Amino acid sequence: MMYRFIVLTLSFILFYNSLFAKTKISIIDKESEKSIPYTKIISKKNIAGKDSISYTMTNKLGVATIDFNLPFNVEINQTGYEKFTKTIKNENDLKIYLERKTFVIDEIVTTGQYTPQSTQKSVYKINSINEEHIVAQSAFNLRELMMTEMNVRVNQDNILGSSLSINGFSGQNVKILVDGVPVIGRLDGNIDLSQINLNNAKRVELIEGPMSVMYGTDASGGVVNIITKDYIDNNINLNANSYYESVGIYNFDGSLGFNLGQNNIILSGGRNFFGGYSDVDTSRFKRWKPKEQYFADWQFNGNYESLSFRYFGQYFNEFILNKGNPRLPYKENAFDDHYKTIRFNNTLSLKGEVAKNRFIDVTANYSLFNRKKNTFIKDLVTLNERITKDPDDQDTSVFDNWMLRANYSHDNVLKAVSYQVGFDLNYSSGNGKRIDEDFKTVGDYALYTSIQYSGIDDLVIQPAVRFIYNTNFEAPVVPSINLKYDLNKEISIRTSFAKSFRAPDLKELYMNFVDVNHNIIGNTNLRAETSNSFIFNLNYHNSAQNYSFKIEPGFFYNNVHDLISLAILDLDQYSYINIGEYNTMGTNISLSYVRADLSSKIGISYIGRQYKSSDIAVRTDMVFSPEFMTNIIYNLPFYDFRLNLFYKYSGKLLSFTAISDVEYAQVEIGDYHTLDISIARDFFDDMITLTLGAKNLFDVIDVEQVGVAGGVHSSAGGSNPVSWGRTLTLSLRLNIK
Repeated sequence: MMYRFIVLTLSFILFYNSLFAKTKISIIDKESEKSIPYTKIISKKNIAGKDSISYTMTNKLGVATIDFNLPFNVEINQTGYEKFTKTIKNENDLKIYLERKTFVIDEIVTTGQYTPQSTQKSVYKINSINEEHIVAQSAFNLRELMMTEMNVRVNQDNILGSSLSINGFSGQNVKILVDGVPVIGRLDGNIDLSQINLNNAKRVELIEGPMSVMYGTDASGGVVNIITKDYIDNNINLNANSYYESVGIYNFDGSLGFNLGQNNIILSGGRNFFGGYSDVDTSRFKRWKPKEQYFADWQFNGNYESLSFRYFGQYFNEFILNKGNPRLPYKENAFDDHYKTIRFNNTLSLKGEVAKNRFIDVTANYSLFNRKKNTFIKDLVTLNERITKDPDDQDTSVFDNWMLRANYSHDNVLKAVSYQVGFDLNYSSGNGKRIDEDFKTVGDYALYTSIQYSGIDDLVIQPAVRFIYNTNFEAPVVPSINLKYDLNKEISIRTSFAKSFRAPDLKELYMNFVDVNHNIIGNTNLRAETSNSFIFNLNYHNSAQNYSFKIEPGFFYNNVHDLISLAILDLDQYSYINIGEYNTMGTNISLSYVRADLSSKIGISYIGRQYKSSDIAVRTDMVFSPEFMTNIIYNLPFYDFRLNLFYKYSGKLLSFTAISDVEYAQVEIGDYHTLDISIARDFFDDMITLTLGAKNLFDVIDVEQVGVAGGVHSSAGGSNPVSWGRTLTLSLRLNIK
């Protein structure tokens, strides 16, 4: 009896271990010997004569926990690497080295995904701009990077900063995120792109088209998501970057990272300085205002089993000096405006696999935006200055936002069925004397869900819906549906239909911005925007032994109701109004070609815009504007030099400015070319990179503008600022690991 009991007990223990034992496995790049994060692993084990299958994903350190003990079989099919299958028999097999495919134009992205996914497999068309591209372009902020992107227009206001439009949608309808957290502080409806530094960016993900189901209000036109570096491979990583541009730009930044086993700490910061520029030297007044920025971020990243925890903090401080012309009759003094902006963000996040095929992603954030404007009288003899006595010359506006966002994803809950469900809570407040009653708040609370079905051969269907409660507006239910169909291994089709919703923000509703440069009155009677969008994209992707090639033609159509626009109500007074109906449509095609020594992309687009200012007004014609771009990074066959070229042609733009809710006026902005060229070389095993270049080789400063005033700082029939002309650049980067 005792013998049988011992045998049964041992058999039970062995059976239990075979069912419930767990094994840690590491996935490593064979060439660089660096870990490969977010790799999906299929493991199989025969238990009691029956195959059991487990799905899991590596964390940021490239480590995953398998539900089985040894031995078991694994299958890995990771983007950019050769397929791997093997029976894991002993501890020596627990480190798996994947071999890279020689040529691939595919990257892992996270924006809008259930779990990190390759661009080729995503149901969304995502343009991922990697760190190599950012460094090659010497793009130290988001404005510099977006200047040569297709379907993107960058506009400049020399007080309020730079803004962008995507596929004809203005910046009010484009959501800018940092690691999925919205950037707040819109001025004139836009986020200043020059305040979004890229010193710590790993990549920038751009989705053209409505993402309101996933990201809520302000995402009707698209999403720009800056993904920051969050892990290091070595015990200590130190880098320092300096940048000089002959117009008077002196930038310096650096970072220091410590690897603490499963955890790491990364600190970074820097200073950007611009001395200002005017094409006509006036000795004081500068058309492009002198600017100084200080920025820093700090983060702690912890990895526990299959979960990742992160705390990320950011601080940004900007000072803009608007020097006035000497005052008549004796020119002994002048009025100077000081603009100070502070941004402060704190983010906590927890993400990873909580159970087999079950993933969570939780983010909590507090963001603060403080903009202070003071006017001083400057004594040009003694250089003393004193603040003016007019209270309208002084202003401080403070905006903040509390956000809690969480989603839960379950892969393969049924055969070929996955789903995601989540909530998105945002509470914003505005405080300042220019805000009606000095203080206003708005809450935007939403539930969203989507289902992904792939049970039909080569077809993925992903319907989604967002339910919104807004404290100021009655928000609609926002649905969308995305389809992806693979015709074969090389050709895939993506198409989508989506509704969107944009609520007026606190500035559009309540802020009265009146000074010598502005006269904007808030409008509490605004209605929320709604829109319908259709997108079609074709993707041809071919990889051969010595090259990789991609062609992506596409088409889009957007129909917006109750578009909110800044309108001229009087000779020099502006306010936000609903202008009726606004349509955009366009087509584009891009070609990407990669081989061992070359990475290149060429694209052309044709985007049309159309207004209908009221039910009784005649609809305007659809007016189209062309764009052409090319990006080339080429490793020259001598002396290890790299040639970087970034070019874009922005065609003549015909748009419309509202005069009232039933009247509009046409505005024509001239065409222009942008061309940046640089040459770079690495020294001491890539420890030092030296780059010498020239920007804006066509020497574009302004483009002609014909029509009524196109903005609060623009004059009718004048010019529209683009850049400060042709410049030389020098960059030195130090990277010590």
